[in-house]
Amino acid sequence: MTDLDGQIVGERYRILSTIAAGGMATVYLAEDSRLERRVALKLVHPHLAAEPNFRAKFLQEAKIAARLSHPNLVNVFDQGEWNDRPFLVMEYVPGITLRNALSRFGALDASRSLEAIEPTLQGLAAAHQAGILHRDIKPENILLADNGSVKLSDFGLARSVNNQTSADSLVGTAAYLSPELIERGYIDERSDIYAIGIVLYELLTGKQPFKGDQAIQIAMAHTSQKTPLPSDSIPSIPRDLDELVGWLTEKNPALRPANADVVLAIIKKLKSGISVAQQRHDAGQLASSGVQQTTPLNFSAANQTELIDGIDPQTTAAATEVLGTAQTVGSAQTEIFNFSDSPVEASSRPNHKRPKSPIFKVIIAAALTVLLGMGVGWWFGAGPNGFKAVPDLANRTVDEAQAALVELNPNIKISEESDSETAAGYIIRTEPAAGSWFFGGDLVLVVSTGPEMLAAPKLVGKTLPEAQAAILAQGFKLGSVNSFFGQAPIGKVFEHTGSDGTTLAEGSAIDLKVSLGEIPVVVELTEDQAKIALSAVGISVAEVITEFSDKVAAGKVISLVPLTEPLGESGSVNLIVSKGPNLVAMPNLVGETLLAAKTALEQLGLTVTVNTDQLQSRWGIAKVKTTSPAAGTMVKVGSGVTISSR
Repeated sequence: MTDLDGQIVGERYRILSTIAAGGMATVYLAEDSRLERRVALKLVHPHLAAEPNFRAKFLQEAKIAARLSHPNLVNVFDQGEWNDRPFLVMEYVPGITLRNALSRFGALDASRSLEAIEPTLQGLAAAHQAGILHRDIKPENILLADNGSVKLSDFGLARSVNNQTSADSLVGTAAYLSPELIERGYIDERSDIYAIGIVLYELLTGKQPFKGDQAIQIAMAHTSQKTPLPSDSIPSIPRDLDELVGWLTEKNPALRPANADVVLAIIKKLKSGISVAQQRHDAGQLASSGVQQTTPLNFSAANQTELIDGIDPQTTAAATEVLGTAQTVGSAQTEIFNFSDSPVEASSRPNHKRPKSPIFKVIIAAALTVLLGMGVGWWFGAGPNGFKAVPDLANRTVDEAQAALVELNPNIKISEESDSETAAGYIIRTEPAAGSWFFGGDLVLVVSTGPEMLAAPKLVGKTLPEAQAAILAQGFKLGSVNSFFGQAPIGKVFEHTGSDGTTLAEGSAIDLKVSLGEIPVVVELTEDQAKIALSAVGISVAEVITEFSDKVAAGKVISLVPLTEPLGESGSVNLIVSKGPNLVAMPNLVGETLLAAKTALEQLGLTVTVNTDQLQSRWGIAKVKTTSPAAGTMVKVGSGVTISSR
């Protein structure tokens, strides 16, 4: 708790607890009473709020950040001032930072590293498209939300891009600063890209590329040393990721990708099988990295190369063998056909019969090939031995397929196979495949038996990232993720689709229930204390019900009753608060008749014993002489008392 807990900021944001504190501001978890949602409220420290220049700078940067809205960015909702202190209201993202994940799990494998970097880049791309630099990209500012999303946070150092933006001072964390910022104080989108490259290195290796006892030593290393290859630390890291880290962290910003959009395209091509080295080559940057650049064949008019009509030199992989003078094209030597007369004078030619030109042989061979092809085409097409192509029978029933195959008259065979995208009883494909020429004989119809039924992976006790990885690895997809209070450790899965052993269709969604930890114990707290403890974890109190209790003092909580089972995030409970023991004062009944006294005590909820020698028929006449306990004594309802006429 802090001294601001319970304070209302901006007439609508009630501070619940502290999330984090930094040199510029403290971030609180707060509740927006107007929209009934949780938010992160960033409140500037008082000593900085007193500086007019800082106040104006903070509010200006808040406006810049508010221009951004993207699923992979922590969005800004509001800004204002409270007690002369500027504040910023942002989206609240329950989860951990990438720094927490690195500290807990160490280096990530190549696939998971890209899974973290790609959505970060998507958020950064939205910022770059809006003309905004982040300037402080590091694992602490990349959030891994409980729902599986990744968000880039803290645009507190953000600046609008104006070609090259001047940095007022050396800002950002030293481990992620670009060389141009350190040396010249000027940055653009490529400075953010440099920081992304350093973060990717750290994800792959579990450590930062440059170390030093002081920040200035680390900063100088960024300007003077080439970023080491991740595989130097972990040899199993793929070469493409070495190339990617090297490209993103080039010392010269002109040699880096221009912005986050470009890096996203690089990763997309990398996933599709295009190597980073090839992409760098295509971008014309291999020479800058010390790799010999390949000179492409030049088919421009400058080569004075006369080509045969209909032949596209761009599709010719091998050198073209030609007659005549050899000419150098680029770095490869290409001999070029020379169809003109020889420049040698006719009188100097040998006096014997010149052999037929090779081109004549080529023409004759080509003509024979065409004629033969035409004959074969007629024979197997319109001729006596004609054949047809296999039709596309996907998603048809066997009966429909048999009707469509009458003209082919094949020997139909049925093969069954599970398929998650084709309903049971419908054809997945044929063998030979659709479009193939059918020469007769067997034709196999591969019929779907529906999706394969699989046992769900065992997910209870796993964290959300671990559960998601297990789900995808076994051919399922992640469904809804809901958080509930319970006895399971906080952040761990305690129930999921298929946890009862029921088999599931391959590719189906698995819903998860993740623990928020146990509901705070509020028994014997005061009503106000209980409300504060519950509010800190997002639980609201719907109703306070008072009851008598012999065990719990008046004003203290006896128990709480969840309004839903299990109790979810932002759920509600009823509080049962003690009124103390149910006591009544013993009335003065001396002189009253036994019957009247007994009736009065029973109406108070007491059990009455009559001590008398009078017949019951005379209780309406006989008088009470003593009572036990005496008049004025506090007696618990339900307890026994005695009246006597002796």
